[in-house]
Amino acid sequence: MEQIKEMMFLNLIYIIILFFGIGALLTVILNKNSSLEQKRSRWIKYILYLLIILITAGSIQTGMLIYLAAGLIFTGFIELLWIGCLSKRGVIFGAVSILIYIGIAMSFYWFIVSSTPEELLYIYTIIFTFDGFSQLFGQLFGKRRILPKISPNKTAAGTVGGSIAGYATGLLIIAHAQTVDGFSLILPVLICICAFAGDALASWYKRLCATKDYSRLIPGHGGILDRYDSFIFTGSVFGLVHFGRIIC
Repeated sequence: MEQIKEMMFLNLIYIIILFFGIGALLTVILNKNSSLEQKRSRWIKYILYLLIILITAGSIQTGMLIYLAAGLIFTGFIELLWIGCLSKRGVIFGAVSILIYIGIAMSFYWFIVSSTPEELLYIYTIIFTFDGFSQLFGQLFGKRRILPKISPNKTAAGTVGGSIAGYATGLLIIAHAQTVDGFSLILPVLICICAFAGDALASWYKRLCATKDYSRLIPGHGGILDRYDSFIFTGSVFGLVHFGRIIC
């Protein structure tokens, strides 16, 4: 089991090197006709995104993700509470929002403690691949917006490009691990759908509260919920699946 975990972690490192190499090339292309401030902003966002992924992947590998997850949940709760109070939408809105978040957070935490490192690495790799390539393809080719009132930056090209990249990555990992079956061919698609839904729901809540970001904790990315919304929501869905299996 330890050898399998080491192998998956090494594969993840190779994927990160490959994808961030592609990302660096595309960032250079995007920066050709950009202002100095835009170039600087893109590179800061790029570097911080790489650090976030390395920290998260390293936490999974070392068994420390449970502590990182607790920190994400707590910080996310503060961010949610903060923008909810600033929105002035009322006590009922705030109370319902907190209850929903608590439910998602509990399911996400259960997902973390009940999943193997291999499962966590697999799911997280697909999520950050989908997320990263959605942004890159959206900036390069995105013209048609799919959720203009909820998330103006989401485009058809970005979503399709991210989904293809996420699905292909999932298949490569499965093929390398020699665990190909019917469900494994569908699983990457389900993960991409959950990642998209989590990001869209987080954006919808921000629009309800009339704010752009949950906080300014991470330059170029916003807050913890801005960066980890897809992972938290996807994890909560799989946490419910894990819990359902136990009950059944």
